[in-house]
Amino acid sequence: MLLEAKLLSKVLIDKDFWTLARYNIGEKDFVAYRDVYNAIRSFVKEYGHTPDYREIVAKYKKFDFQVEVYDTFPYLCKGLKRSKVSNHMFNVLSVDAGRKFKEMEIEAFVEWMDEELGAAKAVLKSSSGLGTNYAVNGKERKKRYEEAKKAGSGMFIPTPYETLTKYLDGGFELGDYVLLQAFSNVGKSWIASHVGAFAWSAGHGIMHYSPELSKSQQENRNDTLLGHFNNVHLRNGELVDEEAYYKYLENYDDNETPYTIKTMEDIESLDVDMIEADLQMNPNIKLVIIDGFNLMSHGGKGDRTAMSKTSRRLRQLFARYQVVGIVVHQVNASEQKENAKKNDSDENPMPRPASMFGYSETIAVIQDACTVLSYDAVDGNGEIFIAKCRGTGKEKSVSLNVQYNLGWITEASAVDYF
Repeated sequence: MLLEAKLLSKVLIDKDFWTLARYNIGEKDFVAYRDVYNAIRSFVKEYGHTPDYREIVAKYKKFDFQVEVYDTFPYLCKGLKRSKVSNHMFNVLSVDAGRKFKEMEIEAFVEWMDEELGAAKAVLKSSSGLGTNYAVNGKERKKRYEEAKKAGSGMFIPTPYETLTKYLDGGFELGDYVLLQAFSNVGKSWIASHVGAFAWSAGHGIMHYSPELSKSQQENRNDTLLGHFNNVHLRNGELVDEEAYYKYLENYDDNETPYTIKTMEDIESLDVDMIEADLQMNPNIKLVIIDGFNLMSHGGKGDRTAMSKTSRRLRQLFARYQVVGIVVHQVNASEQKENAKKNDSDENPMPRPASMFGYSETIAVIQDACTVLSYDAVDGNGEIFIAKCRGTGKEKSVSLNVQYNLGWITEASAVDYF
């Protein structure tokens, strides 16, 4: 009953009845407040918008309207589906199964049980949505367009590098799956952290998974990138100007924009289910950083098939929750060795970003990502190669000057959009 009340209350508060259809929630899913659902649906059909909550509360005295609902639509809709299946299966097992077992031959009974389980699975799957009926969703498309018009550039997350942002036609679009690939130990985690810190400074909520680092290591990197405090001195407690650091930290006592960091202390096993649970509980997150793909738990034996499934699920997850997902992936060593040989014989070593297929684990990350950025750095020079994108900058590069230890990662080349 509480789930029904919370979901219908959120519909009224957000004035968003159309979201229920997206998760295949209809009249049959409500028991306690079916009359309330039908009243809202009838109003929407007649007037084209969700009614004022006060009208519904005044008419239905027994409706337990929730003034504040912090849960997201996906969480509530899936919870309602699970609750319905749970109640149905309880009745099947506690009432129907005993009677059917006595009445049926064993083969027929097993087939009946299989049908019941299949129906339960189908209901649970339906909570993920059954697609969109383009023929009848004009109002939904109008609402989306109005939101996009109002949000403007808010539909995109800019990068820290002006040229890269221009090449991507405004930055990373919400729902994008971005692959950042690089060789070992060239600074790909610094680039990912720089993207996160810059996006957070622009007002976007961040969820940063860094299972290879400790809490202090990742926080120190952010302080280096945002405040330009020497990373080694931060780590060793040897800052030259400690008062400047203390003054800088005073800005971090109260901030409405979250930057949630999960490191080795918090993560026992990083998988897609954990990420989805975090997104359900934190609807203000707009950017997810997973550093790196190889450190995730892929289920099974961690083979290519399992990794491919993880990648596919991440693509769906980022789109469903309308967040930008940056997945950091390490390129295998063979191509790195070849590049090292070229640089050893060159008087002026230069960055040589990995090719689009420069690794052996799974090609799914290349196929699933809408943007693939390949990165390399040598002797303070960095380069981001845009191997894949929907914008105008495919196969173009952005040159950088990098001083990771001081938090300076800046463009080295002039902006060239064409």
